[in-house]
Amino acid sequence: MNKTALEIRHLHVWHNQKPIIQDFNISAKQGETVALVSSSKDLQLSLLDGLLGLNTERQGSIRIHETESIHLAAQNVPHLGLALCSKETGLAFALTCEENLLLPLVGHSLGGGLSLTEIYDLFPLLAQYKEAPCTRLSPGEQQLLALARVLRTGADIIVLHDLHADFCPAIQSTATTLLKKLKERGYTLILNESNKPFAASLADRLYCIKNGKAHLYQVHHKHPISA
Repeated sequence: MNKTALEIRHLHVWHNQKPIIQDFNISAKQGETVALVSSSKDLQLSLLDGLLGLNTERQGSIRIHETESIHLAAQNVPHLGLALCSKETGLAFALTCEENLLLPLVGHSLGGGLSLTEIYDLFPLLAQYKEAPCTRLSPGEQQLLALARVLRTGADIIVLHDLHADFCPAIQSTATTLLKKLKERGYTLILNESNKPFAASLADRLYCIKNGKAHLYQVHHKHPISA
């Protein structure tokens, strides 16, 4: 049986003393894809800030690979193997795609990340653009490059924030195939999404966030949940 990679219990997050996330409970085993869906950007960002330690107005339990992280500063959370991938994930736009992949993420590398060969096997699109500047990539392709950079760090729990937002249909198809391959490799994927059908097509379990709490929804991959 796969071990629990991430377990959140009774998490409360406040912003300026106002409760945003309330008694939040989810878990994800190694190799699972778990989707957290909300149409509220404030809820999405508050949950991220609480999970990553960016907001210290929080209480409860966040166990990453069985290690309690609720007391850790944000810069120490990645050392437990959890990383964020979002459109804000820093890319150096003056550099080529390959130079970005070779650029170290200071303080975030755990060792054991994917090699360039493995990255290009998973992301053939990036192999095509490896000598091109990042500015040649579409927003969706830049998202994939940001994800590839995270995979270079050795993190095995990846929180993907609103990944779907910048995808055209072709890139969505590419990303869906890629995320399924990462799941097969044992990565734990947490989708912090606003698009329920996209999240449902990938998730083993889907939670809708309402009133700051996680509500479990049944996922039927043959009949995706409608928006």
